This record gives sequence, structure tokens and C-alpha cells, in this order.
Amino acid sequence: MISRKAAELIIQYEVGGRQTYEKRYNKVYWAGGESGATLGIGYDMGYNTEKQFLADWSGSLNLNFVNALRPLCGLKGEKVKAMLKGEILNVRIPYNTAYEVFVKSSLPRYYAMTKKIYPNMDLLNDDTKGALVSVVYNRGNRLEGDSRAEMRAIVDLIATQDYEGIAEQIEKSKRLWENRGLDGLVVRREAEADLVRDSMA
Repeated sequence: MISRKAAELIIQYEVGGRQTYEKRYNKVYWAGGESGATLGIGYDMGYNTEKQFLADWSGSLNLNFVNALRPLCGLKGEKVKAMLKGEILNVRIPYNTAYEVFVKSSLPRYYAMTKKIYPNMDLLNDDTKGALVSVVYNRGNRLEGDSRAEMRAIVDLIATQDYEGIAEQIEKSKRLWENRGLDGLVVRREAEADLVRDSMA
């Protein structure tokens, strides 16, 4: 679906790679704002139903952990903070388990979400498809409103396979995070744009 390089970019910006994951992200945490409880490689339970969560994780996680996590499905914001106690604090997810769910469940789902707004994306090379999936993995696939202007502009650029134009729009969206203490997202957009440009070399 997408290139290995693109999948590694998503992992890098979601959890910082394997070593950082094992040190900091192998447990359940809340990233603040309107996020839900997050586990694995950027798996946000606030945006997953209980049915989806069970399909994704019940074959990979200890049943006690699965049952402890179930009440977090669909919860977002401050409510999550209050829920992070008891057995939930004991949940640990090895990197290999997180990676397996990422590859088998999360990536195909986000690919489908990306294709929903960019129906012609199969015209593009695997690195560029991956850059777009990374954007949607991080931002979701809404296209309405000023904050989504660059994502909307990409629709027409895909039809003409305008790789430079796609990279430019991804990079332009940095305006939303610059000078707001959100440098990680600025750097991520630059990396996604670079992935598109390098794919043409």
C-alpha cells in the first residue's frame, strides 16, 4: 500500500522509533486536548469504537488488559485523565505487538480513510501515498474549513500527478503550528514533503 520508508516515517513521528517506544510509549497515556487514551503506535482509543478496539487488539493483548482498556473506547478530553488509574496503569504493550497492530489494522484503515478524500491516490508512487497517509494519520480526513485548505488543494494535484505541488501544499500547512510551541508537527510536515520530493529523484 505504502512504502516501508513512509511507514517508518509515521512510526518515527508517532513514537520516535523502537527504542523511544520501549522507554516512553509502551503504556497507555493521554496526550491532552481532545485526544483519547493512546496506546501502541499512535492508536487513539477516543476515535475507535469498542468493536473496532476488540477486533484490533484482543488477539494480541492479555485479556485482563483488554478488559481494563474497554471503558476508554470513544472517550476524549479531560474525562480520559480521570480514567487512567488502577489496572490501566499496569498495561504494557511490547513494540512487536504495537507494530503488528499498526501494520495489520491501523495502516489499512488509514489508507482507506486517505483514499476516501483522495480517490485518485493510486496514481501516485508509494512514497507519496505514504506521505498523504501520514498526514491523515496525524490530522484525520476532514476537508472542511480554513485549516484544511492545503489538504483540499491536494485533491486536484493528485489527478495531474503534480508531485512538487503536493509537497508544496503539505509544507504550506506548517502555518497552523509555527510559533505555537508545536515544532514536532512543523518538522513532520517538512519530512512528509521531503518524502514526496525525494520520490521523484
